[in-house]
Amino acid sequence: METYDVRCPICSTVNRHLYLEETDGWMECESCHQLVKILDAPGIKTMDIPVYTPHQLMQRCHAAT
Repeated sequence: METYDVRCPICSTVNRHLYLEETDGWMECESCHQLVKILDAPGIKTMDIPVYTPHQLMQRCHAAT
């Protein structure tokens, strides 16, 4: 199993030798003890969510009818 070095997004401490696949991307920072999910961790599936302006949303609604 591969280990990773990850910087905490809260306190910027580098946490070394983490098994992110085992914890599904979750880690507890060694320094600030906050629980954080690393979204770009290996094996983590993410999905893009589109964000529309009101004008774009109106265009999509009118195009669908």
